Amino acid sequence: MKSSQAIILSAGPNGLGALRGLTKQHVITDVITTNNNEPALFSRLVNRAETTTQERLLETLLTWPGSGQVLIPTSDWYVEFLTNHETLLQEKFNFVLPTGKLSEKFIDKKQEVELVATFTNVPKSLVNLPSTSQAFTNELPLPVIIKPRSNELNKLGQKNIVINDQIQLDEFYRQYSFALEYCIAQELIKGSDENLWVCNCVFNENSDLITAFTFQRLQLTPPHYGVTCYAKSYENQEVIEQVDKIGKGLKYAGPAMVEFKYDSKSQQYKYIEINPRLGLCNYFDTSCGVNNVYATYCVALGLPVEERPKQTHRVFISVYEDLYSRYRDNQSLFTIIKTYLRDLLRPHTFIYFAWRDPLPAIAVGLNQLRSLLKMSIAKLRRKKRNS
Repeated sequence: MKSSQAIILSAGPNGLGALRGLTKQHVITDVITTNNNEPALFSRLVNRAETTTQERLLETLLTWPGSGQVLIPTSDWYVEFLTNHETLLQEKFNFVLPTGKLSEKFIDKKQEVELVATFTNVPKSLVNLPSTSQAFTNELPLPVIIKPRSNELNKLGQKNIVINDQIQLDEFYRQYSFALEYCIAQELIKGSDENLWVCNCVFNENSDLITAFTFQRLQLTPPHYGVTCYAKSYENQEVIEQVDKIGKGLKYAGPAMVEFKYDSKSQQYKYIEINPRLGLCNYFDTSCGVNNVYATYCVALGLPVEERPKQTHRVFISVYEDLYSRYRDNQSLFTIIKTYLRDLLRPHTFIYFAWRDPLPAIAVGLNQLRSLLKMSIAKLRRKKRNS
């Protein structure tokens, strides 16, 4: 077993993509996770892997063989973990976090909106929801989208709630009156999923934007308000310029995933959110020539990074999730086939599958199949009991 140079704190496809991005640059990489079903655990690229619990993660790291490795967090929880134990972990490892506890503030959407409003175009927002629905509409006209302030403060049980009219708003207030202080509300920017753009990027310790990769979202799961499952890479200079302003204004360091939506009414790209970590689609970046994972590794070690690379054009797809999302979106079979055929000859990046590392995709597919069978059996049993 070789001594590792980096340790991925792995969460879902984020962790798998980070592993593939580092090994592409011949960085010897270990993986630590708190989930037995992590796709990265099935990868042939792993140097050493271990599954632990959240409670024992600190102990696992402090007793990990060797020292000086770069820690790469791939979820908000892991970023928060590093922030909470920063002083202790810095004695053994290298890693980069936004300065001044920025990562903690970005995890709370209320603080996030207040922070970035000075540097970019933010949708009209209510960071403190009033006590009545009437007072709400006096401050922010409908339609709106209501979001939990963070995963930890999520009292809604879902990623967001779209409110189109007063009846829906009244029902929200009846059902979630206890959760108002844990939510923010923003104007709903109208337009299709194609108006959504993401910039995955890395800032160095001087808050210079050293890598930037932009892509256009085309399908989300759940439909319209979820995570990317189908996208195309295009360089969007206007979005990159806004990201650069945010980073410099906040004195940001490290990786970030910044989301925007084009508002045709104001003809502006409006800020949606920032995640202070590598994005879900980080191997999409790498396959298009912008290796944000390796750039993060270099920043953590104080190594120079080459001049900002130009991105190539590819299609990103998460097959299982995309098919399910299109089904939920009531798209016809003809429309789905037409979409796939239109892009068939373009180079593709798959969220789980890679020719040199196919096993994670197979493992995820089998897990999805087992889940589908369990759901189908449970449905048949309910139907039998009710007949």
